[in-house]
Amino acid sequence: MTTLVQAWLQQAKKNAGWLIFLGIVEIVAGVLAILGPLVAGLTVAVIVGWMLLVGGVTRIVGAFKADSFGGGALTFLWGLLFAVTGFYFVTRPGLGLESLTLLVTMILFAEGILRIVLALHMRPAPRWGWMLAGGILSVVFALILWGQFPTSSLWLIGTLVGISLISNGITVTSVASAARKVASAT
Repeated sequence: MTTLVQAWLQQAKKNAGWLIFLGIVEIVAGVLAILGPLVAGLTVAVIVGWMLLVGGVTRIVGAFKADSFGGGALTFLWGLLFAVTGFYFVTRPGLGLESLTLLVTMILFAEGILRIVLALHMRPAPRWGWMLAGGILSVVFALILWGQFPTSSLWLIGTLVGISLISNGITVTSVASAARKVASAT
C-alpha cells in the first residue's frame, strides 16, 4: 500500500467513531422527517427561502457594482426575483412548500417524458424497456402528485428529505465502519 492510502486509513480509523455517530444521527433525523413530513417540509421551505433571500440580496448589491447598465439591470432583476421568492418562502412557508411540491411534480413529469422519448429512440437496443418503464413510472408518480395537490405538499418534500437523510446516514456509517476494519487489518 502507498503511504497516502495508509495515511488516509489511519485518519479514517481515528475519525470512524465520530463518522459512525454522525451517520446514526442522520438516520434518526431521516426517520423523524418521515414520521413528521409536514414539519420537515416546512423547515426545508424556510431554509430554501433564506438561501434565496440572501442570494437575491447579494445579486442586487452586485448589480450596482456591474460595469454596464445592461448586465447590471439583468443581475438586479434576477436578484430581485430571488429575493422576492425567498421572502415569500420565509414569510409563507406553507405556500413555499406547495411551490416546491409543484416544482418537484413538474420536474418528475418532464424527466419522465424525456426518458420515454429517449427509450423509444434507443429501441431495439438491449434493455431499452427499463428506461421506458422508469419514464412511465415518473410520469405516473407526477400525475398522482398533481391529482393529490395540495395535499401532496403535506408529505412529499419531508418524505424525500427523510429518505435522503437515511440513505446518506447509512452510507456514512457503512463507509466509516469499513474504513475502521480495513485500517485495523493493516
